[in-house]
Amino acid sequence: MKKQLTVLLTIAFLASCNKKEEPIVITSNNFHESVDKVVEIMVHDIFSPPVASRIFAYPNIAAYEIIAQQNDTYLSLEKQVKDLTAIPKADTSKPINYQLAALIAHIDLSKQLIFSEKTIEVYRDSLYRVWKSKNNAEFEASKNYGLEVASHIASWMDKDNYKQTRTMSKFTIDSDDPERWQPTPPAYMDGLEPHWNKIRPFVIDSAAQFKPLPPPKFSMEKDSDFYKELIEVYDISNKITEKGDESEEVAIAQFWDCNPFVSVTRGHLMFAVKKISPGAHWIGICKIACKLLSVSYTRSNLNRKVGIVFFREGFVSKPV
Repeated sequence: MKKQLTVLLTIAFLASCNKKEEPIVITSNNFHESVDKVVEIMVHDIFSPPVASRIFAYPNIAAYEIIAQQNDTYLSLEKQVKDLTAIPKADTSKPINYQLAALIAHIDLSKQLIFSEKTIEVYRDSLYRVWKSKNNAEFEASKNYGLEVASHIASWMDKDNYKQTRTMSKFTIDSDDPERWQPTPPAYMDGLEPHWNKIRPFVIDSAAQFKPLPPPKFSMEKDSDFYKELIEVYDISNKITEKGDESEEVAIAQFWDCNPFVSVTRGHLMFAVKKISPGAHWIGICKIACKLLSVSYTRSNLNRKVGIVFFREGFVSKPV
């Protein structure tokens, strides 16, 4: 019996040693799934739209820079995005899968930016097991490089002044002046990110580079521009309410409503509804366009092709 067991174990060992490793194939759908996982976690964690935009930006830049090393149709963002330096070069003597490294960098940086780290760790580890079983050498080389790039981008990210703004004072109301913004019922939520103009921008020189025209001067005089704009919104709101929830206007508003934390009141009951952020909404639209075009990592002229789909589907008024 012992001899038979030894023979079986030997056969099993030899079979495992002779297991043929296969290339790890990463598709655009794998990347979409990673982004969707981040969106799912962000909805749970409730990040404000400005913070959500930051969470999306850095992991995607890390992934893009890795892909740009292998594909000359993509231009590196080095010297195009503020203070971004060249990522470490890949060791071409190692079996690095650039698509895999990009996905690993995206997951790792995303984990650093959200609260529910355990959720993304479970997702990551399930992928790691699959990749490792397919081709351990390719997986380890790609993982090491992906994490190296993620560390480089994280160092740049940490200098954008975000952490410093977390300790700054909240927006305060110290005046009864009717021109001043006031928290509104039912939730009376604070003003969001009053210090966001101190965050390092990606392309422009500062938040003050492009100043919008000021709004009409506050006035409750019926012939003033401010009052005319105010009453226009008020009248439209009343007309929509009269039509009920089935109106086209309500459907459009609900489609574009990306408030991550909506306070809802039903009689004496008040509860919150969690939703995606505006950034997540547009990333979802971009994903739809990419899938309609069957876009891969190596597909060139992507911006133009996606722009045409945006126009065709009615998201923009002309091809971009």
